[in-house]
Amino acid sequence: MSSHFIQEASEACFNGCCSSPFSTQSVTKKQEEEEHEFSLITTGASFLTRDIKFTSQESLPSLHTSFYDLITAFPDYLQTNQADHLRSTEYQNLSYSSSNVLLNHTGQQQPLFSYSQSISGSDQSLFTLSSKQVSSGEELLSFATEESRFQTRMRRRITSFMNLEESEYHMILTQDRSSAFKILAELYCFKTCPNLLTVYNYEDEAVEEMIRISDKKGIKPIAAEFSWPSTEIVSEKLRRKITRSKRRRDKRGLFVFPLQSLVTGASYSYSWMSLAHENEWHVLLDTSALSSKDMETLGLSLFRPDFLICSFTEVLGQDDSPGFVCLFVKKSSSKALSEAPEHITNPANLTVVKAEPAREAENDENTLGRTSLDHTDIVEVEEEDDKAIIEFRGLDHADSLGLVLISRRLKSLTLWLVRALTCLKHPGSHQPEMHLVKICGPKTRPKRGPSVSFNVFDWQGEKIDPSVVERLAVREKIGLRCAYLQNISRIRKDKKRSDEKQNLSLRVSVVCVRLGFMTNFEDVFRVWGFVSRFLDADFVEKEKWRKKALEKNK
Repeated sequence: MSSHFIQEASEACFNGCCSSPFSTQSVTKKQEEEEHEFSLITTGASFLTRDIKFTSQESLPSLHTSFYDLITAFPDYLQTNQADHLRSTEYQNLSYSSSNVLLNHTGQQQPLFSYSQSISGSDQSLFTLSSKQVSSGEELLSFATEESRFQTRMRRRITSFMNLEESEYHMILTQDRSSAFKILAELYCFKTCPNLLTVYNYEDEAVEEMIRISDKKGIKPIAAEFSWPSTEIVSEKLRRKITRSKRRRDKRGLFVFPLQSLVTGASYSYSWMSLAHENEWHVLLDTSALSSKDMETLGLSLFRPDFLICSFTEVLGQDDSPGFVCLFVKKSSSKALSEAPEHITNPANLTVVKAEPAREAENDENTLGRTSLDHTDIVEVEEEDDKAIIEFRGLDHADSLGLVLISRRLKSLTLWLVRALTCLKHPGSHQPEMHLVKICGPKTRPKRGPSVSFNVFDWQGEKIDPSVVERLAVREKIGLRCAYLQNISRIRKDKKRSDEKQNLSLRVSVVCVRLGFMTNFEDVFRVWGFVSRFLDADFVEKEKWRKKALEKNK
């Protein structure tokens, strides 16, 4: 959405002359209780805090009207127009391809690159990523400390962006998240610290790689459990898993912890890291689910994880490469990477990369890819005194917006989308009314990440396969994806014995939406409009038939 539209909206009157179409005169006591926490952060006569429903795509209000509703509920959103200006000036390529909906650009998604990074036709190369295979933790850290001027300045800029004390950590670059997790799984001293505890409520390819490698080494990984449908940590069970090693005098191990779920947006407390350290675990902090500026407030000076994995795809990506991932190793914990070479399951897992000026790496046979001056997020300018200035455009863009603005913007868009989805209901005389969408994860809780997971149900209450929703979204150029929740703990009564309960571990397929720092309201609105199409029973039946036909022809 353009900045001039936000300016127009900011001048509008919301005291009756521009009333929200979602307003209603009565709100039940039950709804007031359910929405109490949400109403603490919203104002105005918005449908976000009202009992309203939409039963067809045609009944949805227009983009402009919906935007007025957003800023009625979140007036502070108007203060984020700097992001819209940045998008229109530095990322105008997003507007040129307006048929695409810009959602997540972290994790497994494609990188975000500005227009100036995407201009083709330049043959001038700036830097390349060259790979090397190491054989031990000692060689890995030695490789990390051998730096050129270019690499030193790159490391300093990244650690500065993260508010990290560079003297305390080694920084290693890898091609992707899976590579970083493989390196730790291969080199971590599981022989002397034979425990692996992970805290993920969704299936993650990189974490699964670590689990597979540790399993080959005879380690039986354990996982945190999550409640349903909030997908939050079952605190008492995780506390027992962390403290049992100390209580039983077991040897410690590796505690793998994300501060946020990349799929459901559930946020977790820093205190879990403190508890793990108190019980002599090594802590691996995975920040892949955090947005651009969240990384600078990690509180690393207080918690100081032993290992840290950060994906810079969102702000260091380019149009023909997924960027790179940083693996930080705390220098005082580097002895934990002491696995003997004979216990390495696959030497190819120990592959690291370095960014080098192209003129120094033109003949390097291990070069992974060449990045031209106009295609990169990192620009090196030679001055007369031969001092290079390295400009990180993506990091600078995130810095220019700041943590408060990005957080405010993402929270507004995410919470609006969650409540908008729950207002979609099937037409008819269903008692009670049948929702089209059921949210899996936190709903209106302010302290949540910019990810939303949900499932879509037809008018008969049958769940629509998330892979079908993903396929149709791709057809509409909307970046939804299918994901799987795991380690979901759900208690139900035993049918044979009414006084006993069964603890079920569920694996649930869901549709996932994740917003990025350049996502705007139009992107979110189009997601809402797309999902509303499933209110049309004929549309759903036609797509079910089409899926069966495609499966039959395979």
